[in-house]
Amino acid sequence: MPSRMRKVPLYDSFGAIAPRITGGLSAASSSLIIYIILRSEKKLSTIYHRIMFAISIADILGSVAMGLTTLPMPKDTGTDHDDFGGTALGNTQTCEAQGFFFVFGVTTMFGYNAMLCV
Repeated sequence: MPSRMRKVPLYDSFGAIAPRITGGLSAASSSLIIYIILRSEKKLSTIYHRIMFAISIADILGSVAMGLTTLPMPKDTGTDHDDFGGTALGNTQTCEAQGFFFVFGVTTMFGYNAMLCV
């Protein structure tokens, strides 16, 4: 039976399903923060609002990339990783783009968070 057709146990697919839920919730929460900032009386006039706005944008980028989990992975890599439990629909370029947005979003978010603490 081909590796794509075999039934994957729940514990193998949990690593592909859980980040979709948490990534989606994180992106939605960051979108709500942006909405609240832009609807406020002060908008982006305070440094705090600007930093929170930037953190939220960076978090959205990282969370969406994390939420896509295995979808951007190449369909056939010709390696042992073809047995992975998640659905792979992408190619090498989509996988690299996901990696870029995840690393950029998370690193930027931590940088702005450090600025918020100073």
